[in-house]
Amino acid sequence: MTTTIWLGRGLFAIVWGAMIANLVWPFPGKGFALFLILLFLLLGLHLVQLLMFATVYREHIQWRRGDYWQIVAFGVVGWMAIVQAQAKRQPPQTD
Repeated sequence: MTTTIWLGRGLFAIVWGAMIANLVWPFPGKGFALFLILLFLLLGLHLVQLLMFATVYREHIQWRRGDYWQIVAFGVVGWMAIVQAQAKRQPPQTD
């Protein structure tokens, strides 16, 4: 699962890099408009995912500040990384 998460992060890094490169050096022809629409669509979908995950799982997951950015940047792949990291974040149980 860790390998899948890192591959997903790498894929999203390439996608975000292409979309940000389009803003810095506009692609010729209709490519600029296409990548601009894709950028806003991807950002909007990831923000909707963040809203859903944060409202539904707020009580069940120990959230950190970077977790929100991870979902915005990587979407479901970021969510998988947060769920996988929960075992390490749980405070030790003392009875």
